[in-house]
Amino acid sequence: MPNRVGRGNAGKRPRAAAPRRRSPATPPVAESSVQPELQQEQTRQQTGAPLNTLKSNLSGKRKAIFQILDDVKKVKPEQWKDPQEVESLAKSFADKLGLPVPEQRLKQFLHAYTDATKDGPNASVDDLVKKYGKNVDEQTLKEIKKFVPKSKN
Repeated sequence: MPNRVGRGNAGKRPRAAAPRRRSPATPPVAESSVQPELQQEQTRQQTGAPLNTLKSNLSGKRKAIFQILDDVKKVKPEQWKDPQEVESLAKSFADKLGLPVPEQRLKQFLHAYTDATKDGPNASVDDLVKKYGKNVDEQTLKEIKKFVPKSKN
């Protein structure tokens, strides 16, 4: 590299750090045209696929799910008849999955569980969903019914 006269750093103060560049500001857009579409899309994503949300939340919990399945295998049939036992199992499963479940939600689950089991094998999935699952969409209801034998619907 050629020697440039008068271009050395001797006697110069260090430069202050330049402020970071921010992304260019977007011009304001009329909220009335964009916001409803954005809100509709967010609502559609939130309410349209709760089953997909559950699946994605559980995707990293494989080990905990297998532990829970092992625990379920060890539960005796008479234990499933005791609501307090079912409540403690539900709390244990939620803890293993790392899901914070409010006490009120657990009580609501127990009421639904009691209603579902009091009629034995003749409980109606549709009736239970109407009573307890106000926000259950058709796709999720269809998935639930896959796990209930046909004679119970």
